[in-house]
Amino acid sequence: MITFTRMPRIAILSGLLLTVGLISNGCLFAEDAPVNDGQYVAPGGGPPPVAPPLKKGSPLDHLANDPKLATPQVGYKEGNTTGATYWVAHRMIDTDGGEGWGWVRKLDDSWNSGKWIALQETLGLAVAPHRKLAKADADLDWEYKFWGHFVKYKAYDPHLDEQLPVFVLEGYEVIGAAQPLTIKFGPQGRIQHRPSGASSRSGSPILSDPGTGVD
Repeated sequence: MITFTRMPRIAILSGLLLTVGLISNGCLFAEDAPVNDGQYVAPGGGPPPVAPPLKKGSPLDHLANDPKLATPQVGYKEGNTTGATYWVAHRMIDTDGGEGWGWVRKLDDSWNSGKWIALQETLGLAVAPHRKLAKADADLDWEYKFWGHFVKYKAYDPHLDEQLPVFVLEGYEVIGAAQPLTIKFGPQGRIQHRPSGASSRSGSPILSDPGTGVD
């Protein structure tokens, strides 16, 4: 059974007046609100936070403020170089426009058994040797001892639409300048002409494991 409760007439009128007052106030607020004409309006509050200064000895300070050299220093070591097992690395620049770093091979292997790699740096431990140089290609045809390891994922090079083995650099030692290698650039099986699906956009190799990698 549905029942209704009689309410005093004055209470009903008061409720109607209150409702009308709220609607009127809502209209006034809408009219007083600023009109957004599409221009950006900065949020209220204080200024945005400022990045703290680089601490002396931190990895970022090491990259930003170390003096740049014209050529690598023979015998220079960086990172973990105490292991008995290391790789021999030869710096090369891909004339096809790829982003590979160069070649690495096992100590007792020939360069024909080497791998064309994307180099993954370890901040705070070891970064790519050319970061210490005034020009990124100033160590062309220089050789190094590399300590580190290969990982299961690969890096995608958007310039040439190809995947490169990834070597994680944990330390290196500068051996010195060497004769240019006569082997071809790029990973094994590279197609000599540019694939139709290759991208023309710029950028560094994209690691297939998200969240990892350094310029």
